[in-house]
Amino acid sequence: MKAKFILFILFFLGHLSTTLAQNIEVFVTSNLPINGIAISKEGRAFVSMPQWIEGKKSYGVAEIVNNKVMPYPNNQWNIFDINNAKNSFSNVNAVHIDDANKLWVVDYAAPYFGNTIDNAQKVIKINLDTNEVERVYYFNEAILPAGAKLNDIRVDSKKGIAYISEFGIGAIIVLDIQSGESRRVLNKHYSTRAHPGVTASFNGKEFKPNKLQVNDIELSSDKENLFYQPTGGPILYKIKTSVLTNKESTKKQLEDAVEVFSKSTTIGGLTIDGKDNLYLGSVSDNSIIKVDKKGRHKILVQSNELLWPDAMAIYKKQLYIPCPQLMLLPKFNNGKKVNNVFKVLKFNL
Repeated sequence: MKAKFILFILFFLGHLSTTLAQNIEVFVTSNLPINGIAISKEGRAFVSMPQWIEGKKSYGVAEIVNNKVMPYPNNQWNIFDINNAKNSFSNVNAVHIDDANKLWVVDYAAPYFGNTIDNAQKVIKINLDTNEVERVYYFNEAILPAGAKLNDIRVDSKKGIAYISEFGIGAIIVLDIQSGESRRVLNKHYSTRAHPGVTASFNGKEFKPNKLQVNDIELSSDKENLFYQPTGGPILYKIKTSVLTNKESTKKQLEDAVEVFSKSTTIGGLTIDGKDNLYLGSVSDNSIIKVDKKGRHKILVQSNELLWPDAMAIYKKQLYIPCPQLMLLPKFNNGKKVNNVFKVLKFNL
């Protein structure tokens, strides 16, 4: 099985239509990992900075101001305190800006790749006009049972619905952002669970992403489809949001609505443009893959600097790519951190 999947990945990558760009630029650097970026309509850039390296406290969320990483929305939220984790950032994994120009922050409260802190997992909504926290959403055990971990978020601000990937066990969480009520759907479904046979590689070393359940999610521009996959792929799925948001949808109706959109590979991040082209951060070959509406693939750029291309953002026809070097961190690299500079890169689409 292992050999088959390696051959599949090699075959898949080898048959992509390839045009390599050479215009990668550095947007910002940090001495601590940055794994996600979101950019407002006005061009303000915000990044997520998880607690990944023991002994080095990181901001949870930062705004990039004059090429510097500044804590956002204030210092208080960014003081890492395990005893006050419910009311501060304890391990931020994602940032996202919706069409209403609100910043959404996902904190799965599991610093240093450990267990989650009790009652500290949360989603934070921040008003970018006032720079103040507008609301904090918490989840009960029915939504986040033992072992569950929040991951990424996409928001339909017009319908008042947020979609959150849960990658500890595998599920999609549908959150009503007005009432605060949420539902857990596609729980342990094959599309939200890691495929046990996938073997990936990073920097020349093989690894199995078989504990990373559904991770990457994205909404179509009309908000009618949700795209998602486990970190390791090998399939990118989609489902109609009308089925997800219908509280009367049965388990069978939800499962029957899952579609295969495209073959995929092991990715760190996923984003979409206004024409519904998807962009995948491919881990195994340090590349960005464009997937059009028909599921056709094309490598846009490939570079040794793209060390685990993670949660990306598009602004003014430029793709911004955080590279947190995940598998080079001490947790996964015999206690050693190879590169001391973490970059957010960008290039023209």
